[in-house]
Formats: sequence, C-alpha cells, structure tokens
Amino acid sequence: MGISLKSFFIQLFLFSTLTFGISLLWQHFASERFQTGLWPIIWIFFISTTAVIHAVLIKASEKDPKKFVTYFMGITGLKLFSYLIIIVIYGLLNREGASGFIMFFLLQYFLYSAFEVITLIKHFKK
Repeated sequence: MGISLKSFFIQLFLFSTLTFGISLLWQHFASERFQTGLWPIIWIFFISTTAVIHAVLIKASEKDPKKFVTYFMGITGLKLFSYLIIIVIYGLLNREGASGFIMFFLLQYFLYSAFEVITLIKHFKK
C-alpha cells in the first residue's frame, strides 16, 4: 500500500468518525419520520464503497494518467445509478420507512462524495 493510500485510509477513518457523530445526532434529533434503523449499515456501506472506489481510481491513474477522467466519470456514473437503484428498490419494498432511509442515504452520499472529490483533488495537486 503506497503512502498515498495509507494517508487516505487515515483520513477516511477520521472522516468516518465525524460522520458517525453526525449520524448519531441525526438519529437523536431528527423527526422520527426521517430516522432509519438501517443507519449503521448505510454508514458502513459508504465507508466501504468510498475506500474501494478511491483505491481503484488511484491505481487507474498510476497505470495511465490520461485515462483517469474516463475512469472517474464511468465509476461516478455507475455509482450514482446503482445508488439510485438501491433507493428505488428500498422505497418500493418498504414505503413506511422509505423517507428516513432515503434522507439518511442521501446525507451520507453527499458527505462521502464531497470527501472523495476533495481527497482526489488533494492527491492530484501533488
């Protein structure tokens, strides 16, 4: 594991600790309508996917830096489409708890997507 990936995983751990606190606050203060019992699973899901996607993008940029944009756009499009499928399927199968799941899922999506983009920008500024 290169120094860049090691640094990223440390940053991901620290950021995930912050999002864990945000998740606890969300579950405590948000209206019951916007809470979900699946928040730990969603939280772990986003940590895992962010780690895997970042590692794949860094490895791809090391092989051929010119193809990085193609990889990034492809993975981002695939990620967005698959996340949308998850939200729609859950919403159709569990209409009563859908609003809490969707709101929490989107919160995590925005937080981890912003983190991913910021860390990639920092990586490529070097």
